[in-house]
Amino acid sequence: MKHFSFFFALSLLVAASTFQSCQKDDLAVVNPSTPVVSSSDRALETYGVSVFSVGNPSLLHTMDVTGTVIASVQVYFFNSSGVQIFVNDLKGVCDYNGAILVSTGFDPIDAYSNMILRVDPHTGAGNLVAHSSVGTVSDIDYDLITDRIYGLRNNSNSLVSFDPNTNTFTAVGAITGLGSSYVAKGLTMVRNNVGGSDIIVAATRATGGAAQVYRVLPTAGPATFLSAINPAAQLANAHCGVGYDVDYNRFLINRRGSAGFGANSFAWANPLINPISAFWGGNGINFEDLSSDN
Repeated sequence: MKHFSFFFALSLLVAASTFQSCQKDDLAVVNPSTPVVSSSDRALETYGVSVFSVGNPSLLHTMDVTGTVIASVQVYFFNSSGVQIFVNDLKGVCDYNGAILVSTGFDPIDAYSNMILRVDPHTGAGNLVAHSSVGTVSDIDYDLITDRIYGLRNNSNSLVSFDPNTNTFTAVGAITGLGSSYVAKGLTMVRNNVGGSDIIVAATRATGGAAQVYRVLPTAGPATFLSAINPAAQLANAHCGVGYDVDYNRFLINRRGSAGFGANSFAWANPLINPISAFWGGNGINFEDLSSDN
């Protein structure tokens, strides 16, 4: 009985600790057994979700500081009936105070569409956080300044936000002033010169041309052109998943073309002047979105 009492007490302590961790992150989850991986374990890791195609479900990829992929998992969760549900179409990934969140796309088969999930990136086990009220939210990233998560409405020139304290979504508005036929395909937060954060979007167009990056206000509206990214051959028509690594002041951008799939990088600077990107990692992966530090 002494052994039973000790382990029973220990299990209660662990359960309480896990619950408090969820409470601290201000994320209400459907299943309180959210997998916990410490934020210190993630400090030097970058996450990316791959583009969905028929027969090729999206995966959540974990990369180390060199861009080497150290884990690739399919995200799943258990519904209220205890049935394991695998998620095929991932649209965004971000680090929210050490918790890895992913957004999902539209599923015509069942009700498991347009969700925010909290995920253990090394196992794929997830918990439902919220269903989007503004449709598919792609390319998500967390802003410490406004304490909100920003994203694009399904890879379009429309900014949306998610409040992780109330689990509510807001359609912020249209992003205007992009180059002719350019469409925002990636979003990230970067540090600016005054210690704050800026929303940055990357855009491409179907007719080719270099990828372009713009600064966007949290209220949407006119975007400020920052630069075209070279080499255009590796980034033209790319999906443009982007991320920012604050530890190395490194901007990551999905590449696609003659050089194959993967991620390029360049040093971030304010102002940004004609950056030339170079291969970073995630070789062979077509990234829908890349995570950022916060």
